Amino acid sequence: MKVGDLVDINQKRGTGSYESITPRGLGVVMRFEELEDLHYKNIGTINLGPIVHVLLNTGETEGFHPTSLELVNEGR
Repeated sequence: MKVGDLVDINQKRGTGSYESITPRGLGVVMRFEELEDLHYKNIGTINLGPIVHVLLNTGETEGFHPTSLELVNEGR
């Protein structure tokens, strides 16, 4: 996946029996962002993973985890 690709967004939230999937439609990948790890003294380090910023068909830009995106068509 790269900038300019067309993707289908099915936003996944939660995990296990609490997981929900919300269809968000099509969008175009605008940029990628690496997030810094969170550090908690009693828990340890939590890696949030990368965020893919997508221009939605509504005109808004939102960030999603790559597992919520499916490549529809590669950009140029």
